[in-house]
Amino acid sequence: MEISKQSLFPYLLYNQPIPYHPHITVHPVTMKDIVLFQTLSKSITLRKNSIFHDKKIIKMTYLDFLHHSLGNKELEASYEIPGLSQYLFYSIQLLQLCCKDAEIKIHEQTKEFCINHEWITPQIFDDLRRIIIIQNDISFDMDAFLHYDTEQRLIKAENAQSRGRDKGNLEDYIDSLVIAMNTTEERISHMTIRKFWRYMKRYQLHEHYKIAKTGECSGMVSFKEPIKYWMTSLEEEDKYKHLKTDENELRGKVH
Repeated sequence: MEISKQSLFPYLLYNQPIPYHPHITVHPVTMKDIVLFQTLSKSITLRKNSIFHDKKIIKMTYLDFLHHSLGNKELEASYEIPGLSQYLFYSIQLLQLCCKDAEIKIHEQTKEFCINHEWITPQIFDDLRRIIIIQNDISFDMDAFLHYDTEQRLIKAENAQSRGRDKGNLEDYIDSLVIAMNTTEERISHMTIRKFWRYMKRYQLHEHYKIAKTGECSGMVSFKEPIKYWMTSLEEEDKYKHLKTDENELRGKVH
């Protein structure tokens, strides 16, 4: 199976589980598990090739890197990444969350693991990583390299620009969607994470459109650019695109 947002779209459209393998099906995570998901998903979105300077680590597959980090408190402390020494187990917990009712067994000595008797290779792990990232709308590109320091500077600049704007936490967003959709917290708890954020973005776009259109029709306000219609695509332009390079290109430079 080619794993891309386009190829997975038929499953994403109505929040359907994705059959990756005869023995492995990946389910979208719902809002009732979002706090656990946010904690565990850090284990699959670490920019290892930009954070770590050791060529040996850069050459590793992501799964091999997790095995290398397991119990490695020195590595965790030196790079100041809390929980890194347990990221392998975090990722297994994440797979248990996403592969509902699957039987996951871990080899006591090697810590290799299988899902429903299918041993997870580095390639299978990367495939499952990719599915989970796309299925739950995580803002992370597995195929691109972005220097960690550059990313942190951009995030800092973005935060400075947004300072003073109204910001809400997760509970605020849930409250807002309950009111906007005239629904209940119970229904939202069963909503997938991906759809929750899509509904939030769509509602915000709808409100901005109504306000701007009302102002334009009144004749009191004019805009240099056409008002963005609220039913347009929610796909955002990649703000880091010009700074990214391909992971394969990076690996080719490491000898």
